[in-house]
Amino acid sequence: MITFKRLIIVIFLLAVQTGVCFAQSGYGITTNPPIELILPVSCRLEENCWLVNYPDIDLTEGLKDYSNGIFTYNGNLGTEIAIQSLPQMQKGIPVVAAQDGTVVFTTNNVEDNLPLAQGINVNELPFCGNSVVLEHGMGWQTVYCHLKKGSVSVKKGDFVRKGNKIAEVGASGRAVFPHLYFTVLGDGVSFDPFTGRQLSVNEGAEGKTEMKRYKPFWSPAVKDILPYREVAVVNVGVATEDPTLDSVKEGEYQDVEIQTDANSIVLWIYGFHFQKGDFIKAVLQNPAGTKVSYEMKTINTDEREKVVFFRVLKPNDGWKAGKYKGSFEVMRPGSKLVYEYSTSFEIEESPAPVDEEALRRKEQIYKTRVRKRRSVQVLKKLYEQERLPAQFKDREELIKRLKGPAQ
Repeated sequence: MITFKRLIIVIFLLAVQTGVCFAQSGYGITTNPPIELILPVSCRLEENCWLVNYPDIDLTEGLKDYSNGIFTYNGNLGTEIAIQSLPQMQKGIPVVAAQDGTVVFTTNNVEDNLPLAQGINVNELPFCGNSVVLEHGMGWQTVYCHLKKGSVSVKKGDFVRKGNKIAEVGASGRAVFPHLYFTVLGDGVSFDPFTGRQLSVNEGAEGKTEMKRYKPFWSPAVKDILPYREVAVVNVGVATEDPTLDSVKEGEYQDVEIQTDANSIVLWIYGFHFQKGDFIKAVLQNPAGTKVSYEMKTINTDEREKVVFFRVLKPNDGWKAGKYKGSFEVMRPGSKLVYEYSTSFEIEESPAPVDEEALRRKEQIYKTRVRKRRSVQVLKKLYEQERLPAQFKDREELIKRLKGPAQ
């Protein structure tokens, strides 16, 4: 039986160990965040926008997101929210103020990378491209990067309310896909809004390392819609050719038409943070619900951004016209399902084959009739002018036609 004295000793030792852990990590005691943030994009998460990169909270050469996963890249200080494609960007996805604030900086004239980063060394471009910086008081700022050219609707000195539109999602600066790069700064130092952790080291008085930590910055309403994902599947679709990463991001397969005479159909899935060893399963079902194809591929290397596709050959009995369903599952080794997604599309009946010879004969007949009609019109005019050549004057049928109404 544990005595009261022993219990006090145990609690003391736990407190000391906890203090040691905080000292080793460099973070102070967690406190409430000085600002509370809403989602900085006016969109529906996992419907028309996706979290594709979290801040890297590992201050060493390694990488780690707030959930101890690797849904980030080394040294990343921001949260990246992506949209599906350039057509969606061109329609306009609003970027909004994450909290009340005053505009202290804007850029609005940097070209978007269209087509996306083709022939462009993005590392030579200014990182943010078009951007807005909001000041929230007490040294806190939020930064909004990669905005669409010409979309910034605020200017320096403006006061904006939380949720007000300030720009639109774009692909300017060092962006190879349309997205918002969102950063939280406290006295010029980046913080992770998911954990409240400071993301770089400050040298305090007498050379002591100072690291601040707060509770998460997101408002309760936002926390409820921020499910952690190990993979982000941004889009799936169908094509009649092998898709490329650029063609998918540029929206080339949004309205693809497929007919029953197609030799094959290509199912594709576009996402972020596929890992080596992942399995991606694709299933195609016909209008009757019968499986036409079942295929699985293995990811051979870690891929931050990737398109995976599956070519399905025409069945022996051909494609049936109607609605088809393509389903995808992403699984980690050990059969752990980390994402599933589906899409549906129509296969239309191919038009009846054209009889080229019949069309050619019909065209010849039409041209012959047109030539005859024009000849009669010329002869009629000559007849009326009494200039009809002698070889036509003895042709009674022709004379009757020439005396009649115009053809």
